[in-house]
Amino acid sequence: MPDRIGRIWELAQQGMAEKLPPLEELKNKCGADAVCAARLIIDAEPRARLQRVPAPDTDRIRLQKRTSSVTHAEWRAGRRHIRLNYFGRNVREELRHALLPVAVKAGVPEVVLDLRCNGGGDVERMLSAAGLFTGPVEQALIAKADGASRPLPITSDTPPIFSGRLTVRIGPDTASSGEALAALLKKFANARLIGTRTQGKSYSQQVIPVSQRWHLLFPQANLRVPGIDWQNGLVPDVPRSEAEAACPRNRA
Repeated sequence: MPDRIGRIWELAQQGMAEKLPPLEELKNKCGADAVCAARLIIDAEPRARLQRVPAPDTDRIRLQKRTSSVTHAEWRAGRRHIRLNYFGRNVREELRHALLPVAVKAGVPEVVLDLRCNGGGDVERMLSAAGLFTGPVEQALIAKADGASRPLPITSDTPPIFSGRLTVRIGPDTASSGEALAALLKKFANARLIGTRTQGKSYSQQVIPVSQRWHLLFPQANLRVPGIDWQNGLVPDVPRSEAEAACPRNRA
């Protein structure tokens, strides 16, 4: 049987935690209960949190359907509205597919990218999605961990699909790499941000599998976009009411 608790502890050690419980302590207190061990790790590192794994659609063959990163894509008054809730494995392809109608339709005045429900996720996947709007950027993000800084590039192999007016919707549920994406698009794609101040999680999160139902989101590195700091939250260019900026309840 694989040592799941040992693997969780090992991956968490690579993150930003100052002090984690010893591995033997986790095993003594939790036995083989990985969720119990994850909760003890969270007690030592309050920025970490458990995230429920979205249940698959049981009507799909062999439960192979993955939760979509792009949950809505539609036209409203000639504008393309896209809601990006997650940074899943296929996020770049999903977002590219949602943007393709813009590429072939002349005179689209605006694309609205909705990040109000985006609480963050895999940074590399986020950067791949950003490239659809920015093209390649050599030093897009600066990641700092253990006192050392390193630049993270956007390595897009194509020019931006859409280079017109871009609006990004943000709110109190926009966090971590969701905030980083909004900041990147403001810096490198001239996006305007509308909504309310974001959470201010200026660090990336590593997704650590805990069980079939739970992941542990663990702080990995502090992030910043050159010239933009969101440690206290991103401030919108165009404020909106809290009701307008809240994450819609329907994530279908």
